[in-house]
Amino acid sequence: MNRISLNSHERKNLIQEIALYLFSKYADDKKLIKEKLAAYGITISIQRLRNRIIFTSFLEQQDDARLLLIQQGERIHSSIIANPSYSGIVATLHGPKKIFISHSIKDKVVVGKTIRILEEIGIKSSQIYCSSYEGYGTPLGENYLDVLKNELQGDVLVLFILSENFFNSKLCLSEMGATWILSQNQIPIYIPPFGPEQVKGVFPTTQGLNVNNRHQITTLKKRLERDFEISFTIDEVIWSQKLDDILNDINISIQPN
Repeated sequence: MNRISLNSHERKNLIQEIALYLFSKYADDKKLIKEKLAAYGITISIQRLRNRIIFTSFLEQQDDARLLLIQQGERIHSSIIANPSYSGIVATLHGPKKIFISHSIKDKVVVGKTIRILEEIGIKSSQIYCSSYEGYGTPLGENYLDVLKNELQGDVLVLFILSENFFNSKLCLSEMGATWILSQNQIPIYIPPFGPEQVKGVFPTTQGLNVNNRHQITTLKKRLERDFEISFTIDEVIWSQKLDDILNDINISIQPN
């Protein structure tokens, strides 16, 4: 393993970020934290996972390279940037297996068109969680918060459908806070005229896109085909025609009344 050195401030911050992330994401099952750490060559007893303070002290005993290995492997948001030469230590980083769509119920029409785009790309309906659509959201009789935590376990790509409606909703902002902690793979999608300048600082390192931008949607398609390992891709002529139809519907729906 390459020799990595962090200064005391970087090391302290990284340890806190790892502890917060793992304890938030796997709060209901500490055995999952134990299994996660084992994948990075770290052995820990359940007793040391009783609370975050004890766990933080345990992390302080780990070397810098091991901490960075966890950060990179779990895609934990951090001010610490791993040395480029270090990236090869992680042998495999699995792509996302699900897509979680965070949105305002008032933008349901645009969200529905977004789901159509995802499915035309090749994402299965079973891989999409969207609370406002039957079959894609919380089953009847189940607790929304419990389902939300469950859906955000593992490798999840979160698509934030952002608008004034989103930021005017306390529920959406709470959901954003939860997903920010529990998921490390996120893309903001803006509904014009709402744009990135209105959420400056919320997604400091994430490149977003406009929901009606043809070129950007095509770029997203290529990423999803790669990340979800979609082997069968739609014919480009058919894709182009279907995308034009969907984008036309989106443009109509977002026109001011």
